[in-house]
Amino acid sequence: MPEREYEITIAPDGTVELNIHGHKGKGCLDVAKIFEQIVGEKKSQQLTAEFYEPEEQVHYRIDQSR
Repeated sequence: MPEREYEITIAPDGTVELNIHGHKGKGCLDVAKIFEQIVGEKKSQQLTAEFYEPEEQVHYRIDQSR
């Protein structure tokens, strides 16, 4: 299984930058939607070379505890 990496940077003004590595094809967009639910609506998006590679089958499970 490929290694997945999520780099999150929060600037002093509160803006959030997310870099997703290790997801091929459109799977990265699914991950981005999950993070959007957590931090809010995205304002811009840049696709990397991984986006244009053949897709992988990925399953997500989110556990929330309070």
